[in-house]
Amino acid sequence: MLFRGLFPTSWIQPVVQRRDANLRLVPLGFLAIILVGTLLLLLPAAHLPGKSIGWLDSFFLATSATCVTGLTTVNVAETFNFFGQAVLLVLIQAGGLGIFTASILLVLLSGQRLSLADEHTIRATVGRLRQVRPFDVFIYGCLFVILFELAGAVALFVHLESVVPDASVWQNMWEAVFHSVSAFCNAGLSIYPNNLEHWRNYPGLLVEMDILVIAGGIGLMTLINLRYYHFWRRDPRRRGYLTLQTKISLFMTAALLLAGTLITLSFEGGHTFTSTGWGQRISWAFFHSTMSRTAGFNVVDVGDMNPPTLLFTLLLMFIGGAPGSMAGGIKTITFAVLVLTAWSALRRQENIQAFGRRISPQVAGRAVMIALIAIATLLVGVGLLMFSEQGNASSKTSGNWLAVIFEAVSAFGTVGLSAGVTPLLTELGKVVILLLMFIGRVAPLMLSIYLARPSHPWHTRQPTEEVGLG
Repeated sequence: MLFRGLFPTSWIQPVVQRRDANLRLVPLGFLAIILVGTLLLLLPAAHLPGKSIGWLDSFFLATSATCVTGLTTVNVAETFNFFGQAVLLVLIQAGGLGIFTASILLVLLSGQRLSLADEHTIRATVGRLRQVRPFDVFIYGCLFVILFELAGAVALFVHLESVVPDASVWQNMWEAVFHSVSAFCNAGLSIYPNNLEHWRNYPGLLVEMDILVIAGGIGLMTLINLRYYHFWRRDPRRRGYLTLQTKISLFMTAALLLAGTLITLSFEGGHTFTSTGWGQRISWAFFHSTMSRTAGFNVVDVGDMNPPTLLFTLLLMFIGGAPGSMAGGIKTITFAVLVLTAWSALRRQENIQAFGRRISPQVAGRAVMIALIAIATLLVGVGLLMFSEQGNASSKTSGNWLAVIFEAVSAFGTVGLSAGVTPLLTELGKVVILLLMFIGRVAPLMLSIYLARPSHPWHTRQPTEEVGLG
């Protein structure tokens, strides 16, 4: 079922036979957008006077924008004019909206409707829709995107008008709109030469960006669930309730943000953050923690950070955000299920439990599969980068091979944080990072939709036999 990957499978039982949506629409749709963006970014009309880029850099940047990653081989601010930046903005918006509503779009394009069980699941989450149609959920997704991005653009514009009064109104408006869309879509692309180091001394702007990135990274169904959860009402029927998906998503988001902030503050407080007071150190540490899981904006040079900070950032990038969100990675729910499975095994308990609910063994098996596929993909990607970058400038940065691995995980997790390696990559290295970005964005979407399909049970059961582990 379409939403089986988003909610406990015990809620959903197949009740009707339906024709499955064509999964090839996902990669083909993204590829079509990327190709159009590549051609537009190659046009001389998109470049500043005296600037030009090759087809591979254009293809790389179009892929990065559409897959809402943020890694770049060229400096966006110093290469593209208003038209070129507008093309990037459209690619980010198209990619972000496609990610946010991909499952629903497949249903709409295939001419299907939700099953009765799927409608019951969404009705339990939303609480008020009497008749749930795919188009209804699609509209909800679009509305959330528009409302968050519009509110973010207004907040950023008002703030920019007060802190940068010398800039023109149109310039502040364009910068506010671009960064609001880029933040909510978790793209991490900036039109400033040094990313958001330009805003490092304005905590208010950083907080607004934090909120947009977090909102884009907690998932469509979580946002809908929160929209219809009236915690102040006494009547449980009118109050609604938070699903297990929402509870785990919110808990993991808060836990990872706190852990990332404390780790960053511990190792960078006396290093890259040493030039400022403790108030700004906390602000920068929280900002780095927020961006490490999904977006890729930075206020200090990531390549100058201590190895322990980079190592923990690798973990945050690998985990990513919530299912059904703009974020990449293996997803917070997957990581939580892996931890809960290990904890249950350690305590020799048969059931995997969280917040008073049981998680089925099938879900645990899927989490293990997703993690193993992600690790295998990264191992292949890092191996290819070690082959292509051996002896080249990209492998001789201050971070050495850790910086190269950092770049690979950032690409696969569609994060966009860079240790300064991407602009130095060989052509083969750029292709590897490009493929990692595309796989990291498209593969989880296809996998989640595929796993949501009804399973085909075996008609015979083999005898059980124990095997030794460890």
